[in-house]
Amino acid sequence: MYQAAVLDEKYFKIFGGVYNDFRRKCRHDYKFELDPLEYNDFIEYFAKGLLSCILLLEDDIPTGFLAYSAALEDAIELYVIHCLGSENILDKKNCLMQKFLEVTAEKRRNALVSYPMLGIQTNFKDAISKYGFKFLDLAVVAFDINNKKVLKEFDQIKFTDLPIGYKVAPYREIYLDELVGVVYESFKDSSDVNFDPRFKTIEGVRDILDKITNSIYGKFLAQSSKVLLAESKVAGFAFANITGDSIGNIPLVGIVPEHRGLNLSEVMLKNTVEDIIKLNKSGYIRLQELNASVDTNNQSAYRMYKQIGFKVSYVYPQGYLPKSGSDII
Repeated sequence: MYQAAVLDEKYFKIFGGVYNDFRRKCRHDYKFELDPLEYNDFIEYFAKGLLSCILLLEDDIPTGFLAYSAALEDAIELYVIHCLGSENILDKKNCLMQKFLEVTAEKRRNALVSYPMLGIQTNFKDAISKYGFKFLDLAVVAFDINNKKVLKEFDQIKFTDLPIGYKVAPYREIYLDELVGVVYESFKDSSDVNFDPRFKTIEGVRDILDKITNSIYGKFLAQSSKVLLAESKVAGFAFANITGDSIGNIPLVGIVPEHRGLNLSEVMLKNTVEDIIKLNKSGYIRLQELNASVDTNNQSAYRMYKQIGFKVSYVYPQGYLPKSGSDII
């Protein structure tokens, strides 16, 4: 009944309708914070090999698609699975998934698949578990940056003074090389490595930090991003950026193991949020909210965000297919 095929030039004109249907629904149905590429830009990225796409076909007419990137050496990033309508939706998505696993079989021998199942994609969780996907529940926690009551409560938060020898400073490029090692030590044993293997290596962490600080993942807020210094050596970090036009985000907060247990992460995060509030009040930036993602099993991180005034907005499954999944088709 359904067929799946790799996007081909002959479908460029008629695929646009399906893609633009997804773009119209990306915020509400898929909880995307950034608008996807315009259709012509999507096709350009596809032609350059920066994106890959599989079509769902009914009578040779596209009615759905799966978009992903295999640009990373050790990970395949599955962005979205979208189909028109809701009739036989699981059959349609299974058709796309089976073709995806077939096309990526060789790559998956040395690469995991990462699939953030945002919005209505959570309905596909049980189905793809049969293909070997595993899951972590990630919570999006939000700080209501324009709520006067929340801001007043935030102002009243008091932490003990930093111990002697510690200092919180704004991010500067001179810290970057040292930060690579600190982020690596902070995340190499975290659950994040299950869906982003870059945290497993120094080279991978450098790629993440380069993309954060060069505003690839959103406008980087250097002044609001904080570095924890211990006797002038970097020991922790709290980064900040803006995704889309009006969403502030804390992409990474961490501290090396030997400096944990002193509430230093909370102090860094509070400094970061304070700076973002000031920028928002001044009109330099205009935010609807400030958010972050946290593993629901990471209770210490949960407590940290809660202490600062963040509340859980929603929870979604972060799917990942380990490298051994190359044998499951």
